[in-house]
Amino acid sequence: MQATLQLSVDTLSWAAASNGYSLNDFAHYLYKTEQTARNIAQGQLTVEQLKKFSEKAKVPFGFLFLDKPPEDYQPDTNFVDFRTVSNQKPLSTDFKKILRDVEHKQTWYKNYLVSIDANKLAFVGKFSNDKQVANEVVANDIRKTLNIHNLIAKSADEYLIAISEACEKSGILIFKNSIVINATKKPLNVQEFRGFVITDEYAPCIFINSADSKNANIFTLAHELAHIWLGESGVSDTALNSNNQSEAKCNAIAALLLVPANEFVQLWDASNDNPRTKIKQLNTHFKVSELVIARTALTHQKISRDFYNQISEETEKAWLTYKDKFKDNDGGSSPKAMVRIRNSKTITNKVVELVKNNRMMPSEAAILLNKNAATIGSL
Repeated sequence: MQATLQLSVDTLSWAAASNGYSLNDFAHYLYKTEQTARNIAQGQLTVEQLKKFSEKAKVPFGFLFLDKPPEDYQPDTNFVDFRTVSNQKPLSTDFKKILRDVEHKQTWYKNYLVSIDANKLAFVGKFSNDKQVANEVVANDIRKTLNIHNLIAKSADEYLIAISEACEKSGILIFKNSIVINATKKPLNVQEFRGFVITDEYAPCIFINSADSKNANIFTLAHELAHIWLGESGVSDTALNSNNQSEAKCNAIAALLLVPANEFVQLWDASNDNPRTKIKQLNTHFKVSELVIARTALTHQKISRDFYNQISEETEKAWLTYKDKFKDNDGGSSPKAMVRIRNSKTITNKVVELVKNNRMMPSEAAILLNKNAATIGSL
């Protein structure tokens, strides 16, 4: 029979709250037996129960032995809810689980970078003191920094992969998932959020809700990049008619990043087709949604507001059809590739490297990557 340890209820409550639970609710989530759950709520756990608590809470095992919650563990992200949709609901428990999971990984990687005296990233918050900066200036700086002037891709899927890889090479961590961590029966709700960003001078990161279409994912990624350059963190409202001033600016920057003004005007004017056909053609060329092309055309006074509204309605209907038929976008990826998609290619590679060099315990790596310890070596 295993000995029972008495731990700090405050520390356990902090770990549970980081996942959107009270300690009592988290204990009942872990164990259905009432007495076991009651013991955990009182801070009384066996070593095996602690291991399970640590794994499910995404908190390093040793943290649970602290007398009080660590003050410097969670990053000071100044996380903002930018959403302005009508009848907006509070962020769900599922969202909070995803945010906590990403924060855990981002904090670990930031601490690793600090430990090796890595340099801060100069582009993070580059325009934080000049929020009135021209949108095109920011878009051009992002394009230059990521070196994505001449990306060539046959599809939106390839284009999204190419931009994501450019971000990772520049120091921006990219996470994509369509479900709550590994819970295949818990799909993420696109109508709740399409992405979020944690802006940090060492390890900025972006989460993309891949339950959305690839074209929408591309725009969300570009939108979150704008937040990094403006020095902002939060869950985004990428609706093109957003009432939030910051979101409207990031939408404009994203559109210019993906659809450069000069190139758009040249291609639009060079075609003799009708506006509807032009929008379809440029949608294929720029790998963004028809609504983004239509909004760009409206900005350049190439179409009327009524025609734009018509495209908007068509896009909404198409989205509802897509959502009804939706299947996991990443379903064709191999298990190894899936780990990198969901956990950031940069973080996954670093964790595997440290484990193979005996500088990280497989158990800690398993918590970071949401995998079994026995599988880490094969990644």
